[in-house]
Amino acid sequence: CIRYFMMKQWYQRRVRETRKRAEREKAQLMREAKSRSKQSNSEAKAKAKQVALEEEQLIRQREANETALAAIGSRKRPKAEFVDTGGIGGTNPRFRNHRINLKDVIFLCENDSFLKKSSLLFKLHINPVKS
Repeated sequence: CIRYFMMKQWYQRRVRETRKRAEREKAQLMREAKSRSKQSNSEAKAKAKQVALEEEQLIRQREANETALAAIGSRKRPKAEFVDTGGIGGTNPRFRNHRINLKDVIFLCENDSFLKKSSLLFKLHINPVKS
């Protein structure tokens, strides 16, 4: 359960980094195309034009899909667009608080290859937390 959560966070972080990198490369391409330097200016302009066309095509495709789904009355609920405020409660409805007890933590520590060698498991057995 915790490993799944950690892997999910790692994957989401990687996707964000990939998107940011792509946006930076796109912005750099556009700057190069707008610059007045003569060396490889035509290549940069061609690449920038191609990137702009691909982006326009994606936007058109997304709008067409949304229109078609609205016309046929999709069974899927549209995703709510929200702004993450970074608060503890958060705005994402998928995250829920789960209550676990000490036995669950000990079981997890005993079965995890990294945590079974940690001092956390030892401390839990020796001096359990009193509630």
